[in-house]
Amino acid sequence: MSPRHSSAHAAAKVRVVVTDALGLQRVLTMLTGRHHAFTRLSAEEAGTDRWTISVDLIATPDEVDLVAARLHRLPCVLTVDVTLAGRLASTA
Repeated sequence: MSPRHSSAHAAAKVRVVVTDALGLQRVLTMLTGRHHAFTRLSAEEAGTDRWTISVDLIATPDEVDLVAARLHRLPCVLTVDVTLAGRLASTA
Protein backbone atom coordinates (compact mmCIF):
# COMPACT_ATOMS: atom_id res chain seq x y z
CA MET A 1 0.00 0.00 0.00
CA SER A 2 1.33 3.42 -0.91
CA PRO A 3 2.22 5.81 1.94
CA ARG A 4 0.33 8.52 0.03
CA HIS A 5 -2.84 6.44 0.12
CA SER A 6 -5.94 8.49 0.93
CA SER A 7 -9.27 6.98 1.91
CA ALA A 8 -11.29 10.23 2.06
CA HIS A 9 -13.78 10.31 -0.79
CA ALA A 10 -14.46 13.48 -2.75
CA ALA A 11 -16.81 14.46 -5.53
CA ALA A 12 -15.03 15.19 -8.78
CA LYS A 13 -16.09 16.51 -12.16
CA VAL A 14 -14.17 15.17 -15.15
CA ARG A 15 -14.56 16.73 -18.60
CA VAL A 16 -12.99 14.98 -21.59
CA VAL A 17 -12.91 16.05 -25.24
CA VAL A 18 -12.37 13.27 -27.78
CA THR A 19 -11.66 13.28 -31.51
CA ASP A 20 -14.69 11.33 -32.73
CA ALA A 21 -17.60 9.03 -31.85
CA LEU A 22 -15.28 6.01 -31.71
CA GLY A 23 -13.19 7.87 -29.13
CA LEU A 24 -16.37 8.55 -27.18
CA GLN A 25 -17.08 4.82 -27.10
CA ARG A 26 -13.51 4.03 -25.98
CA VAL A 27 -13.66 6.51 -23.10
CA LEU A 28 -17.06 5.29 -21.93
CA THR A 29 -15.91 1.67 -22.08
CA MET A 30 -12.78 2.49 -20.07
CA LEU A 31 -14.71 4.45 -17.45
CA THR A 32 -17.55 1.98 -16.96
CA GLY A 33 -15.22 -1.01 -16.79
CA ARG A 34 -13.41 0.26 -13.68
CA HIS A 35 -16.25 0.12 -11.11
CA HIS A 36 -16.11 3.83 -10.28
CA ALA A 37 -19.03 5.40 -8.40
CA PHE A 38 -20.53 7.67 -11.06
CA THR A 39 -23.32 10.03 -10.13
CA ARG A 40 -23.72 11.55 -13.60
CA LEU A 41 -22.40 10.86 -17.08
CA SER A 42 -23.28 12.83 -20.22
CA ALA A 43 -21.91 13.24 -23.72
CA GLU A 44 -22.64 15.83 -26.36
CA GLU A 45 -21.31 16.58 -29.80
CA ALA A 46 -18.94 19.55 -29.73
CA GLY A 47 -18.76 20.13 -33.50
CA THR A 48 -16.51 18.82 -36.26
CA ASP A 49 -17.08 15.26 -35.01
CA ARG A 50 -15.61 16.04 -31.58
CA TRP A 51 -17.43 14.97 -28.44
CA THR A 52 -17.39 16.31 -24.89
CA ILE A 53 -17.92 13.80 -22.10
CA SER A 54 -18.80 15.04 -18.60
CA VAL A 55 -18.58 12.67 -15.67
CA ASP A 56 -19.32 13.26 -11.98
CA LEU A 57 -17.79 10.62 -9.77
CA ILE A 58 -17.08 9.92 -6.13
CA ALA A 59 -13.57 8.69 -5.45
CA THR A 60 -10.45 9.30 -3.43
CA PRO A 61 -8.10 11.96 -4.82
CA ASP A 62 -5.66 9.19 -5.77
CA GLU A 63 -8.39 7.39 -7.75
CA VAL A 64 -9.30 10.63 -9.53
CA ASP A 65 -5.63 11.12 -10.47
CA LEU A 66 -5.54 7.56 -11.81
CA VAL A 67 -8.69 8.13 -13.92
CA ALA A 68 -7.14 11.29 -15.41
CA ALA A 69 -3.86 9.49 -16.16
CA ARG A 70 -5.69 6.62 -17.90
CA LEU A 71 -7.72 9.08 -19.97
CA HIS A 72 -4.57 10.97 -21.03
CA ARG A 73 -3.12 7.71 -22.38
CA LEU A 74 -5.94 7.20 -24.88
CA PRO A 75 -4.89 8.51 -28.32
CA CYS A 76 -8.43 9.76 -29.06
CA VAL A 77 -8.45 12.09 -26.03
CA LEU A 78 -7.67 15.74 -26.77
CA THR A 79 -8.15 17.24 -23.30
CA VAL A 80 -8.90 16.10 -19.75
CA ASP A 81 -10.10 18.64 -17.19
CA VAL A 82 -10.60 17.53 -13.56
CA THR A 83 -12.22 19.58 -10.81
CA LEU A 84 -12.47 18.29 -7.26
CA ALA A 85 -15.75 19.54 -5.83
CA GLY A 86 -14.67 19.05 -2.22
CA ARG A 87 -14.85 16.47 0.47
CA LEU A 88 -18.09 14.64 1.09
CA ALA A 89 -19.44 13.99 4.54
CA SER A 90 -19.49 10.31 5.32
CA THR A 91 -22.55 8.80 6.88
CA ALA A 92 -22.45 5.95 9.34
